Amino acid sequence: MIYVIIGILVVLLVVGLAVATYSSSQLVETFEKYNRVPCYKKTTGGQFALELTNNLFGGRIAVGRTKGYLNDGYSSKSKMVVLSETTCDSSSVAALTIVAHEFGHASQDLSGLRKFKANKFFSKLTKVLGYLMFPLAIVGLFLCLIMSENLVIGFSLLGVAFAILVLCIVVKLALIPLEKDASKRGIDLLIKTEALYGEELDMAKDLLKAALLTYVGDFLRSILWWTFLTKRTKYF
Repeated sequence: MIYVIIGILVVLLVVGLAVATYSSSQLVETFEKYNRVPCYKKTTGGQFALELTNNLFGGRIAVGRTKGYLNDGYSSKSKMVVLSETTCDSSSVAALTIVAHEFGHASQDLSGLRKFKANKFFSKLTKVLGYLMFPLAIVGLFLCLIMSENLVIGFSLLGVAFAILVLCIVVKLALIPLEKDASKRGIDLLIKTEALYGEELDMAKDLLKAALLTYVGDFLRSILWWTFLTKRTKYF
């Protein structure tokens, strides 16, 4: 029976590592593919972002620009969509898709979506708690193994460290449906503004599916990180 359990764990480990590794490369590959496809309107990502904020968001969302590659994002604190140079200056299907997705997050924020606000709160909380996880685990393990008279305190510290790990994993898991909803809102924006048509919309959906897979991969990394076979996630 023990060998069956070990075998199942090994299979899950291999599958998890495969998905986590594949997701990032798949996103880059899909982005590069559709970044070479110009949209029929020849509108750049920056122009599309300004069009969205002025015409559909009443100017409530600012648009910023930053150096980098695929590091676009939305800041709920400053109410700003920040676009990388690659996205801002490109008139590709990929660029407009990314802009639409980030404005999907802006739409979640402005509509008062509880899941969005809750995730932001717990994301900040887990970043702070993540710094305490390892020190608590190490001290707890030390008390359990070296100072047996403090077993209760040691196990308590290990329990707190484990609870932090579970909380971080739950927060990452909750991020997946939020990203899926932001992508849906983004597609709606592309249709409403007629920024993309026909096959271009199919390409946009394909890119957003690849992007969603990276969050699934990130969730698996947060589970597998204790194996030291994956890189750190941003919550730890």
